Amino acid sequence: MIRTRADAAHPGRMIAWPGRLSRLTRVGDSAAPAVLVIGAGPSGLFSAVELARHGVPSRVVERQPRPHRQARATALQPATLELLYQAGVLDQVLANSVHLGFTRLYDRELSCVGETPFAGTGCRWEFQCSLPQWRTEQLLAGRLADLGGTVERGVSVVSLTESGDHVDVRLASDGQTGRAEVPWVIGAGGAHSPTRHSMAEHLPGSTYPGTALVADIAVRCGLPRDGSALIATPQGYVLLAPLPGGRWLTFVGDLDEAEAAALTGAPAPDAVVTAIGHRIPSGVVQVADVGWSSTFHMHRRMAPYLADPRRFLLGDAGHLSSPFGGEGLNSGLHDAANLAWKLALELRGRARPVLLDSFAIERQAADQHVLRVSNQLHEMAHGAVDAARAGSFPAPPDPDTLAAAVRARCMLDVSYAGSPLVGEHVPPGGPPLPAPGPGDRYPDRVALDGAQHVLLTFGPVPPADIQRLRRRWAGVLTVIEGRGDPRRAGLAAEGAVLIRPDGHVGFRAVPADHGGLAALDAHLDSYLIPAA
Repeated sequence: MIRTRADAAHPGRMIAWPGRLSRLTRVGDSAAPAVLVIGAGPSGLFSAVELARHGVPSRVVERQPRPHRQARATALQPATLELLYQAGVLDQVLANSVHLGFTRLYDRELSCVGETPFAGTGCRWEFQCSLPQWRTEQLLAGRLADLGGTVERGVSVVSLTESGDHVDVRLASDGQTGRAEVPWVIGAGGAHSPTRHSMAEHLPGSTYPGTALVADIAVRCGLPRDGSALIATPQGYVLLAPLPGGRWLTFVGDLDEAEAAALTGAPAPDAVVTAIGHRIPSGVVQVADVGWSSTFHMHRRMAPYLADPRRFLLGDAGHLSSPFGGEGLNSGLHDAANLAWKLALELRGRARPVLLDSFAIERQAADQHVLRVSNQLHEMAHGAVDAARAGSFPAPPDPDTLAAAVRARCMLDVSYAGSPLVGEHVPPGGPPLPAPGPGDRYPDRVALDGAQHVLLTFGPVPPADIQRLRRRWAGVLTVIEGRGDPRRAGLAAEGAVLIRPDGHVGFRAVPADHGGLAALDAHLDSYLIPAA
């Protein structure tokens, strides 16, 4: 279901309140940001960074008065590193993180019984970056500051009500309340999102059985620090992933009732050590220090709708997945990347209604894919525990199956095929064209800056048609002729391929003659407004 919306790309109207909050707003200022971002976690910060990169300022509010220092979600996938590169923050992420090129399976004596490398995935960075969530947020906040943005902390959202051409938002800080009117709201406030509640949405799905433990620890062990380690034992599993500073993030699962009771609330370090020692002999892995720790339940849930006419849900506000996939934080960043360029074009007056409507269509399908992949990895982890109890680990899958699974885990196979924003003009009955197809990730997207649509042409093209495209789509389209490998763009040889600002193939024309370029022009006209 696509919910239609009124066409209103207007500035925000801010209404003053007394005391401290009056310093956070501007009365009657037509330049006030038209976008309110609720939540300064990774999804909210990245959406603000991407909007700023596209020339759109936003207002970011966060109810917590100070940044946290918890490890939480730590894995940044290869496909996400591509997005961070375009956002201008990857160098800092690479310098501050541990690079993980493998996932490995061990038995309780730390004998390796399976290894999966990330090499060969076709990405410039064929590894995960392991970085505590608080540090990721710190780097994103720093990039936002570089782009002229800031985070208003200690500001809570009391209510949101859509009212015609704006959302009426009631805010509170230091015991005082006030209201603001903004055309657009991005809800990135986590699983208890006030934005989702205001949309009368919920998170249907399921909660996995049992309780799990997560902790930031220092250990003495013989595990290599170039990959994550799943240690499967008859008593349950322990996942260890390297963190900067010689530390490790651990997940401990299959807690029995006594363990779960001992770990309730803020788990005591001794209880964490006991839970790990119950699964792995103390002489094999010795816990030297326990930092932050918490118990939690794992979920597989998604909101029925990720958007309504003026509100959008990103990250945990719209979907929750098992942490075994290491994709939850990442999918929120991909939500933000998908939305930012579309909202920027809307605010510039260059978008037709279908452009913003496509956010929910595309990300609903992509986030469902994340839930499936995370669920498969969740089941594999528990299957490894069953295998440990049976005393025999299964043989690895065949190479093609393994390669597809690794690409899925790295989030390199996300496709928007079937979206109203993708299409092609190819001769009927012709030979099949290579990947990537319309909707797929363009493998060389990091060579583009992601600020505009890019038209790649290979072979002869009609000069008059190219000039017409440049004039009609000035400000939203860059044409690059005859550069690169056509096969990497999904062509056998000659043709034209449109790459969207988010690095996905939007349209493919074979051949790039008058008819093919006219079809491409019509495709752009279906969701963008030409230059005056």
